[in-house]
Amino acid sequence: MTLGGSDGSNHAPAAVAGKVIGPSFAADEITDAIEAIIETYQAQRQAGEKFVDTVKRVGLEPFKAAANAIRRSTAKAA
Repeated sequence: MTLGGSDGSNHAPAAVAGKVIGPSFAADEITDAIEAIIETYQAQRQAGEKFVDTVKRVGLEPFKAAANAIRRSTAKAA
């Protein structure tokens, strides 16, 4: 899973690859990982702030920690 990338559209003019936030998630973990990332965004964002802007402001660590916390069957991140 990667976060913080952009496609070069009007919202983020420069195309940038996202950063990998950890080892792969099992199929039964991915929905929970995405939910944890969205909840982290909702808790960290400022009024009217886009997801990518929140990631740039707070960094990847809060999102990585939230996603890794839901791991059940894949390797736990150190």
